[in-house]
Amino acid sequence: MKQTPDQKRIQDNLAPGAVSAEGFLGDDRRDVAAIVAADAAALERLGTTSASLAARMRRVTHRAAAGLGATVEVAPGREASVEEHRGSIPCPFRCAHRFMKRSTVLTDCATGETVRYTDLNVHLIEKHGFFEGAGSPFRVEPDALAAALEGVEA
Repeated sequence: MKQTPDQKRIQDNLAPGAVSAEGFLGDDRRDVAAIVAADAAALERLGTTSASLAARMRRVTHRAAAGLGATVEVAPGREASVEEHRGSIPCPFRCAHRFMKRSTVLTDCATGETVRYTDLNVHLIEKHGFFEGAGSPFRVEPDALAAALEGVEA
């Protein structure tokens, strides 16, 4: 299916160098609509929504940021830390929002498994249903994210 001019501009923004050096697609050859559709199907299978995940991600980041770089308990069996960097990054979907360059690392204390996401990831997931392309350095897998957020209230 042929992309509209606006879809083409968004796809171009997701490529390396347009908005970020690494881009948002990784080595994924699908277009953004196909990536979003596959992740939406994963969310449906998991019985959750992008809005629910984003609200809990925001809650974890808020609690972890109070630790000023130290790891803090954000829910029973869950710890998180926040790392901030200088500058901001715009949304590649052209919605005129900019986000702090801040990463949150959420750890399941029982398994040691971690999930890392940025403030931009929270927005991309909530507003655009976009978890990034396979192989992207900041790709957040819906299954892993849902598991990591288990027990975290919105």
